[in-house]
Amino acid sequence: MTPLQFIIIDNDPVNNLLCDLAIKDAVADAGIIDFTEPVKAFEYISKDTESNNNKKIVLLDINMPTWTGWDFVDHFEELDEKIKNRFKIYILSSSIDNNDKLRAVENKNVVGYIEKPLTEEKVVSLL
Repeated sequence: MTPLQFIIIDNDPVNNLLCDLAIKDAVADAGIIDFTEPVKAFEYISKDTESNNNKKIVLLDINMPTWTGWDFVDHFEELDEKIKNRFKIYILSSSIDNNDKLRAVENKNVVGYIEKPLTEEKVVSLL
């Protein structure tokens, strides 16, 4: 069985490192890729051609330069259903704005909203 795959998209490398550690504490053999540039993450995801049906978990920050998390989700919507079906997007944000939480809940491509920091317990709750 293929190990769980996580994709972290956040312009803050320190947060990405903390996420990496929390994920490894929860799932020792998890595959983790992180991006500090959402455009590069989108290019990576849009080229996903794996034939297995393993879902990949995406942890997406909202507040980033160039593309926000919402820009990323808007572009993600345009991808082929075969690609979109392989990813579960969770917003991972320090925002306490209820509008962000509501927007995440209302978006069909977003599975959930997680407040930073990511912890081992929060990772386990995703599984």
